Amino acid sequence: MDAALPWELNPALNQSRLVLLAQTAVDVRNKAFSEANREEGDTSWGIGCKAHERFGHALCRLADSGDHPWLTVHRDGLYLMPHIEGVAVRVYRGPADKPSQRHLEAARSEHNRRNEPRQMAFSFMGQEIEPDGPWFWMMAVETDVEGRALRAVFFQANEAGGTRNAWEAPVEMASAPAPEPREKPARPARSRAAAGQPEKDALLSRDGRPLFRAQTVPLPLVSQPS
Repeated sequence: MDAALPWELNPALNQSRLVLLAQTAVDVRNKAFSEANREEGDTSWGIGCKAHERFGHALCRLADSGDHPWLTVHRDGLYLMPHIEGVAVRVYRGPADKPSQRHLEAARSEHNRRNEPRQMAFSFMGQEIEPDGPWFWMMAVETDVEGRALRAVFFQANEAGGTRNAWEAPVEMASAPAPEPREKPARPARSRAAAGQPEKDALLSRDGRPLFRAQTVPLPLVSQPS
């Protein structure tokens, strides 16, 4: 069975909305990691916590701006669940093909809290053909070994951990900062000639002996008696 696109399954999940959610998550996370100072003791765990808090703050600002009336955010302490026209989307860091039980439980609890209708399809006889539902919407932010975001994938998952209809959002990755220009190396000091050896630019006579330049020394004027 071919994967369906999110907006084909639910018109509320159109591409521009999903891309905005994914781009925000990627930008916030990668900025947090770019600001980290490993030499001062910043760890991936601490940076990840900062990225999570900043992501929640960024979503709340988008929802409160009035420019995205379709977006609401349920936030309670560290708990965070964005909604797109009432459709909950669980956002987490990790692989899209293996959501952890913790994230599945959060999606199920949100589904029950809002009393959303089960997503079921019926045949012409009225029989349910998706007994493995309900299906929850999730967005996985996959990262590299350092914790920086590589891509964002939307998909559906059920309580048993099954997944389907994965779609990777086309997000832009910020380029790495250009290295700071190096300072020009200091000009090496001119080496002095060894004792008894003429300097490099000294004047030499025909037999190779150094010639000395005459120096003009100002003398005081002495008045002569008339």
